[in-house]
Amino acid sequence: MSSAWLEVLRSEVKKTSLQKVADKTGLSRTLISQTCNDKYPGDLERVRQVVESVFMGAKVNCPILGEIPQHLCMAHQKKQAGELGDNPMAIKLYKACRSGCPYSQIDETELLRQPIRLHVADVGEQKAAVALYDASAVIRRLERQANSDAGTSGSVQKIMNDLLKSELDAMAVRYNRLLKQLQRDGK
Repeated sequence: MSSAWLEVLRSEVKKTSLQKVADKTGLSRTLISQTCNDKYPGDLERVRQVVESVFMGAKVNCPILGEIPQHLCMAHQKKQAGELGDNPMAIKLYKACRSGCPYSQIDETELLRQPIRLHVADVGEQKAAVALYDASAVIRRLERQANSDAGTSGSVQKIMNDLLKSELDAMAVRYNRLLKQLQRDGK
């Protein structure tokens, strides 16, 4: 069993250490050692995907975040509903992973009964229309959400700060995606 990803894994272990590779990949030292020595009895496909993503730059086109490393896609899929909190982006990702995303490896029994609509752009596909960002509408929505959430859990200002941070993170993802698209288009 010798392939490019396995050679890359072995090379990374030799260059750094088993522990550093384990930390980067999120895989156990035992799993990495067994894989490098052709003795791992488990799912090599999952190990291959993690190695290709972390060390070889494999990416997927997430319907929510755009182009992301494959290992981050896998990490989003592992999150359970109880881990999401009230972060709107985390909730969107959770729903997308369980609504038929082509990169999802989630078992069919865990898919949503009422999936959300997903649009996964093919490589090179251009979107015809772009919705403009309405900052005042977003601020009003966040204020309403902060006021309703504060009724049960505390300070409106703290909740509003958390919501604004989440919104800024989401805007950064969209903005960076647009910049990458402009770079690809040569503009």
